[in-house]
Amino acid sequence: MMRLMRWPAALTVLLASFVWQLLLSGMATLRIILSPRLAARPALLRYEFAPMSEAGAALLACLVTLTPGTTVVDIDMASRSLLLHVLDGADGAATADAIRRHFERHVRVLCGRPA
Repeated sequence: MMRLMRWPAALTVLLASFVWQLLLSGMATLRIILSPRLAARPALLRYEFAPMSEAGAALLACLVTLTPGTTVVDIDMASRSLLLHVLDGADGAATADAIRRHFERHVRVLCGRPA
């Protein structure tokens, strides 16, 4: 019952957070593209997520991929991780923290834990 009451709030916050992150990431990506002095530091990062269903992992991967500057290359359910290609990999911990704060916790409410 509690999960059903949290679902609409999680969806609303996730959508608002996604739109905000879309704008911020778009501006950061545009800045890197248009400014020759800002060197892009592309990197592959491994992001470990909390236990969730396959649907939750797929939704998380879609949100990350739709955010400019990041692409999910692989979803590994066995190790509960995403392999990310990021345009600016200078601070992998900050990237992981942003995904966890803005997307993952809300996806877990929406999609639940694995069966």
